[in-house]
Amino acid sequence: MRLKSISGKVNTGIKRVAVAALLIMLLISGCGRQEEESVPGLRIYYLNARETALTYESYETEEESPAELASALLKDMAVVPGGAEKRAVIQNFSVKSFRVEGNQIVLDLSQEYLDLSPVREVLTRAALVRTLSQIEGIEGVSMMVEEAPLTDAKGNPVGVMNADSFVDNEGAEINAYDRAQLKIYYADAEGKKLVPAVTDVVYNTNTSMEKLVVEQLIKGPEGMDIYQSVPADTRLISVTVSDGVCYVNLDSAFLNPVGNVTPEVTIYSIVDSLAELSNVHRVQFMVEGSSDVIFREQISLEQEFTRNLEIVE
Repeated sequence: MRLKSISGKVNTGIKRVAVAALLIMLLISGCGRQEEESVPGLRIYYLNARETALTYESYETEEESPAELASALLKDMAVVPGGAEKRAVIQNFSVKSFRVEGNQIVLDLSQEYLDLSPVREVLTRAALVRTLSQIEGIEGVSMMVEEAPLTDAKGNPVGVMNADSFVDNEGAEINAYDRAQLKIYYADAEGKKLVPAVTDVVYNTNTSMEKLVVEQLIKGPEGMDIYQSVPADTRLISVTVSDGVCYVNLDSAFLNPVGNVTPEVTIYSIVDSLAELSNVHRVQFMVEGSSDVIFREQISLEQEFTRNLEIVE
């Protein structure tokens, strides 16, 4: 079955939400896969009003075949939902066609998809995959743009995705605790170098390790000869991992100085600490959802940061 072009309403006022988020926040309310399956019917994922996170609505359907249901879901994702709290996912681009191949759905998107900001692209991809992978018998979703495979920032094909391809632990119920050892990088006494410290933490298993790391940095060290590197009043808005990139969205308190700590030490205390996790290779910062920021008038946050061991003592 082929689907005619599905276009969302063009929002000419889309604000530039910097590289990534959220994934860039994928603050999808109660998004655990197990929880989804316990809810009657399906969920259609939408963008939130600020287009910085995902939200959802329950969906009841009478369609039976995967192709018919996929068609109905895609049409709804191109329509602005009622109320002011949600935005259509399929906007500023169109789904030219789709097909069901075995246990997968293959989407062919219009060229405009490549013009989406990194944050919007990741959120859009997550919404499409999470919505369509709920269809019975569908285990994965792959995407093409003008019949060419969708690629990541390095030019590698993204491949087949499912709901678990996107890290998101926000909103899940508290049900279990575990213990972990984290290697966290704090500032030295002069604020010019990083000092690694291994920290034992007890944490809720619904909390992602990425969130745990950033929260430990904000909390600060407890040992001797290591010092706070991130402002203690910083609020973590969201942290999400996609394609090896960890998107860290912090509030404006993050911009404040921390004693004599250099801007580079503050940035790389987070980057190097997150890079200790096996699934994190690069870090993209945002302040209040935007990467269009010069951190303390010295470091542009529009770039993706990689581990820097030269700054470690």
